[in-house]
Amino acid sequence: MKFWLNLLMGFLIAANFLAIYFLDEYVDRWFRFGATFLFLLIYILKYFSNYRLLFIFLLLALCDGLLVYYEIPFLKKIIYTVRILAYLNIILLIAPSLSKLKLNLFTVLISIFIITIDIYLLHEMAKSLPKSDQNPIFIILFYLLGITSLAIAAVSMSYLNRYANKAGFYLVIVSFGLILSDIFFYNAYYLDFEEFYYLDRLANIIAISFLLAFGSTQKITGSEANIS
Repeated sequence: MKFWLNLLMGFLIAANFLAIYFLDEYVDRWFRFGATFLFLLIYILKYFSNYRLLFIFLLLALCDGLLVYYEIPFLKKIIYTVRILAYLNIILLIAPSLSKLKLNLFTVLISIFIITIDIYLLHEMAKSLPKSDQNPIFIILFYLLGITSLAIAAVSMSYLNRYANKAGFYLVIVSFGLILSDIFFYNAYYLDFEEFYYLDRLANIIAISFLLAFGSTQKITGSEANIS
């Protein structure tokens, strides 16, 4: 990753940490949105090459913007929907490069086992949600976010295993960063472990920084990704 992007990432992490420490929760969420929006602008002005990747940046920026008003039930459902759409588009961005990937029986069985464990953990997490969120629509979105999170992790790891290049490494950081951000936010918001807000912000900024780094390495032609 380029030196200036590392510096920018470090600056945004420090600024967000200070915002979390000194400002109230409502105000510090704007710093999260500001970081994501800045990465979106850089991608548009400097690295734009693919409309789906642009759409992913737009969805992530929209998600972080709406997160400021997370306590509004209707917007909370929209936030989860937008996040799911962002993850699905990451999968669709990578999937064409994996069209000829062959799976053996062992891989399929391991995948089924991991999915089963994931659904069980999601069920346990869902039980900790407050009564205000215990409605069918939100619960469905909660499970869908968890399943799509598992999917982007699997797809990005498959991409890295197949191509073993810098772009694949970036994608793994992006996927795990976004997943960890979701988990840390859950721990901070729903379980009242406020220290996890720092980890949430750290993981989110790192993930989107590496998404920008991935965008800088890619020249997408049609459905095929060529490493520049």
